[in-house]
Amino acid sequence: MSAEYTGPRNPNPGPGEASIVIYGYVPSVALAVVAVITFFATFVANAWYMRSKGKGYRSFHGLLAFGSLMECGGYAARIYNSYRPYVVTPFIVQYFLIVVAPVLFTAAIYLSLTLLVQGFHGADRLLILRPKIVLAIFITADTVTTGIQVAGAALIGVSQSTIARRETPKVTSATANNILLAGLAIQTASFLIFLTILLVAISRARTPITSHETSPTSPLQTTQLRRFLWVILGTSLLILLRTVFRLAETAQGFFGYASSHEYLFGILEYTPVIVALIIWIALPPRRFIRASDSSGTLVSPAKEGVVVHS
Repeated sequence: MSAEYTGPRNPNPGPGEASIVIYGYVPSVALAVVAVITFFATFVANAWYMRSKGKGYRSFHGLLAFGSLMECGGYAARIYNSYRPYVVTPFIVQYFLIVVAPVLFTAAIYLSLTLLVQGFHGADRLLILRPKIVLAIFITADTVTTGIQVAGAALIGVSQSTIARRETPKVTSATANNILLAGLAIQTASFLIFLTILLVAISRARTPITSHETSPTSPLQTTQLRRFLWVILGTSLLILLRTVFRLAETAQGFFGYASSHEYLFGILEYTPVIVALIIWIALPPRRFIRASDSSGTLVSPAKEGVVVHS
């Protein structure tokens, strides 16, 4: 159930404006500017990493770079709404970009399992599903559920615009919010399944792994593999925190406490995402795989089983 709106009102809505601030508050310029600057920095860093050889590495950092650009666009729209809070289109734009960008980040996380398998001999035995299956299932789930969320957010904006024209909306804000909630709930459940797969891999990695071609992994390889898995888990939990916040926010209803207080948005939406990106910049996949073989060889990220001399 939606809470009662208590924010500022627009007594004479102009074209494209609502009679209320759909956010539930006027967006902070300071938060949005900091977000644009920091996400642009992560874009630059990941664009730099895209120079790495190997299609897998380029794809991984390309996803993070493009997602960072989307975040920049989303927060730029919030800057615009800071000065014109009743305009509906920037609200829809920022919601679309800020909601869709983490889908690219989670796709990169799913792809990191492929890099893990390609970078460490025998690592495929840690997973209960093949990396390609993981990519197919969970990226598809994220894409569908994000589409549902964006549709719900767009319908909220359309509903408020219709009400501003003193007309009856075809889809009420409450219905639109329920659509949004359904998308978030399914996405959260999907990500929890992925985390289960990841935790199983971490549990199996407690003992040295072997493959039909190699002897048990060296201590250095085992250490690097475990560290890589923990980085994947840490960044996954940060993205999950952000998703759970969105779920709780939507479950409270339109203009509930979580959705109408921007400090929660800053702490539980912006912060987990930017911290996850910073971790991947400080600890990129190549850092673990380069050090994975004490003999001075490096497993190619482009093709599983191919070893090149560094």
